[in-house]
Amino acid sequence: MKSFWSFLFVFVAACSLAFAQQKTQQQRNLEKRKEEIAVEIAQMERLLQQQVRLKGSAIDQIQLLDNKRYALESLIELTANEVQLLQRQITESNDRIESLNHQIETIKQDYQKLIVNSYKRKVEKNKWLFLLAADSFKDARRRWNYLLQYASYRTTQAERLVRKQEELQQATKTLEEQLEKKELRVEENRNQQQALIADREKQEELIVKARKQESAYRRELSDRDKERKRIDKEIDRLIRAAIERANRERLAKAKKSGRTDGFVLTPEAKALAKSFEGNKGRHIWPVDKGIKSIGYGTYADKLYPALKHFNNGVTIATESGSDARAIYDGEVMSVMISRQGIKGVYIRHGDYITMYYNLKDVSVKEGDKVISKQSLGTLHTDKVSGQTLLKFYLYKNTTRLNPEQWIYRL
Repeated sequence: MKSFWSFLFVFVAACSLAFAQQKTQQQRNLEKRKEEIAVEIAQMERLLQQQVRLKGSAIDQIQLLDNKRYALESLIELTANEVQLLQRQITESNDRIESLNHQIETIKQDYQKLIVNSYKRKVEKNKWLFLLAADSFKDARRRWNYLLQYASYRTTQAERLVRKQEELQQATKTLEEQLEKKELRVEENRNQQQALIADREKQEELIVKARKQESAYRRELSDRDKERKRIDKEIDRLIRAAIERANRERLAKAKKSGRTDGFVLTPEAKALAKSFEGNKGRHIWPVDKGIKSIGYGTYADKLYPALKHFNNGVTIATESGSDARAIYDGEVMSVMISRQGIKGVYIRHGDYITMYYNLKDVSVKEGDKVISKQSLGTLHTDKVSGQTLLKFYLYKNTTRLNPEQWIYRL
């Protein structure tokens, strides 16, 4: 029975330790994600201030404020989670302190009784008389063991009392730290809420201002939409041409396989494609620092929600002078140049293709082998808007894919 209770005590202690470690890991995860979002918000704020300074497009400013609002909302939620976690820890610390106080009081009472009994019996003073009064050697030995156990018990009780008092001091200190952290997080959350309200007000002002210039706003939207469609059409044409060119030497094999809309892969290319696909959701960003300005797919216009737009890839805003970088090992399939002199680089990864558009300079050429994180060239900064944007596209053969599902936390 005794072994059962010993096992139960160890089991409960182990579970408590595991739970405490889990909470600590949860705190670390929250803090890490908060740091990442704080960096994103700082980048957005820098880009926004640049837009304001250069009197950039209302469309871009509204979009940046919208992205910042989403980031702030995430930050507020994470901070609220931290407050809840701290509150649970504070409750547990209070319970621990109450339990320790109760244990200390019990030990004190036991120790006091021990001292009183010791005085009454005068065991310490008369221990030799106590031994000499034994009826036999066996009785004397038994009395000697009793004295040893009695002294050991007193020492153990005294040490236990000191240890529990030290535990109480540590628990009290921990509680004070938790309360201080909670107050800081509550204040932090309050400031984040105020920043969110201020950004919403800025955005509303921009929307009202833009609506007063509706014709100019719609004209800018129309120009952007035409440019997007032209780029998409050019991308599709270049990909099909590249597939046809790559398969020309293996044309008989392509016809035999019944497919002419995709790459006919060598064993090496198959392995690369499999590796690229296996990294889905974990690929690096195509820039070293940046924020998602416009996501993939259909989205509503900020001024006129009934008006819908479509983005074939993902638009990433970054700082002036930034480079585009390869997200994975591959081979430069093609380098395109638009009528305005804007460049785009196609990287082939087996039958997957990544495309990096809006470069002013390119540091690679067709046929080059590239590795992950390798610079492909410097991004173009718009002289009017002041924005530095990378338009990133992802395909499997001619099928368009959503990059947000492939890039880590895009």
